[in-house]
Amino acid sequence: MKHLMLVLAACMMVLVACKEKKHVNDGIITTDYEMPKPSEAPIAMPAQTNKVEVEWKDSRYAIAIARMPADSLSKVTDEIGQQYIDNVVKISITRSDGTSFFNRSFAKSAFMEWLEDDYRLHAVLEDITFFGVEGQELVFTAALNHPAASDDEAIDLRLSVNAQGQVNIGLYDDNQRDDLKMSDAE
Repeated sequence: MKHLMLVLAACMMVLVACKEKKHVNDGIITTDYEMPKPSEAPIAMPAQTNKVEVEWKDSRYAIAIARMPADSLSKVTDEIGQQYIDNVVKISITRSDGTSFFNRSFAKSAFMEWLEDDYRLHAVLEDITFFGVEGQELVFTAALNHPAASDDEAIDLRLSVNAQGQVNIGLYDDNQRDDLKMSDAE
């Protein structure tokens, strides 16, 4: 009997704790959900560094890509009012002799020309990844998205560094986008 009372008490606590409310109106059951409440502190993606070595211009180069949350940037707010800390991504390219070829940090502001207003206001620079060597360029993909969204909603931009260390940012053309999708699937 004592065991049965404990089980009934636990079931009652679960039912009381449930936040959804069901209404029956003419045989139709509807459910009201409460919107989640934002946490008090802004959410930041973890810092991370990825490294790769590549053969380019008949030499070996080491590429390091470091993503860091940046409190100095404007916070991004989602539809429920949750704040997120935007990121800065630093690309460092080093020659085989250890000398620096390229060293630059990127924030969302570097990509504003290619973003719609919604992404300008509510997206973060999620990451930059090395894509490959194309002729005299090292090609990267910059992903910007809404912080709580799925990866399918990201905007991928092409970022390239040429042999003189100059940066070019733009949209992928259809053939490049197909190559990008194939490399993501691998």
